[in-house]
Amino acid sequence: MSLTPRENYLNALTHKKTEWIPTFSVDCACVGFGALSGPWVEKGPIGGGYDGFGVRWVTPSSGGGAAIPAPNEFLLDSDTITDWKRIIKFPNLEEVDWKGIAEQEFAMVHADPENQAIDFGCGNGVYERLASFMGFEEALIALMEEPEACYDLMEAITDYKIEFAKKVKQYYNPDIFTNYDDIATERGPFMSPETYRKLIKPHHKRLYEEVKKLGMIPVQHTCGYCEHLIEDFIDTGAVAWTSVQPTNDIEKILSKYGDKFVLIGGFDSNGKPAQADATVEERMKEVHRCMDIYGKYPGYIFFGFVLVDSIDPAETGKALAPIFEEASRYSRELAAGTGKVL
Repeated sequence: MSLTPRENYLNALTHKKTEWIPTFSVDCACVGFGALSGPWVEKGPIGGGYDGFGVRWVTPSSGGGAAIPAPNEFLLDSDTITDWKRIIKFPNLEEVDWKGIAEQEFAMVHADPENQAIDFGCGNGVYERLASFMGFEEALIALMEEPEACYDLMEAITDYKIEFAKKVKQYYNPDIFTNYDDIATERGPFMSPETYRKLIKPHHKRLYEEVKKLGMIPVQHTCGYCEHLIEDFIDTGAVAWTSVQPTNDIEKILSKYGDKFVLIGGFDSNGKPAQADATVEERMKEVHRCMDIYGKYPGYIFFGFVLVDSIDPAETGKALAPIFEEASRYSRELAAGTGKVL
């Protein structure tokens, strides 16, 4: 094979020739949020604590160590959203030790920029940041009752995100900038498509335009069922959607849009293969299912995830390693024509 893992991964994102089905976290290393908690200004330090906005984050092991805003300590609610300019204080990004944080993260994930594409995960997209200030329920109420105030706050958040992205480019220099903004459950979006299009989509679009100007590839992260927003994601300028779960009709999406939009995911992260007590055989079978079915189409990158009852990133990495290793091995086997479809 003539391409490096880095070249093969970036080719997939830019719809050029690939030699095997790329695997996220093998052909592409993740820094920032996703692999770790990311710069403390966004989701607090590793293990929990205050972010740059004054939101306190906790990392319960029942959630696999994922950081969440401390319950009942919110800064806003649907009544005070109209007074956000007085209440919300944005962090001074010049006071962040960007160089030190970036060096630490690259070392922790053993990133190899020469041979791997580098993906920076930016936690707290505009809706998630709104929710971090007031909780998901109050944020949804505010979107309905005070849409103008929500829009104005998310516009200010986007201004901040653009400045954040400039620092990311300077100190991490990633190939990819993934914007984490969960707006859906397994059954459907938190809000109507019209609300997304009117209040949230414009901010995604403006951020991605600036990310492209900085020389990074914008990717939209959204868990859950939102396949009917595919054309909206494309319209924002995102080149890919991660981490796509099979509650969406992935094969149908790839057959229609795979030549112009990339899906990263496929693994049944809400099903049995991702559960902490799943067997190795169950997980490997799911890896092969993804490769055999989705890998037939252009625009597919494999990504898997399992639930781990631990706040230790090393434990999560240990649980994920066999999945990524098998995906990487099997994709090359398929490319060589020796893979057996299960």
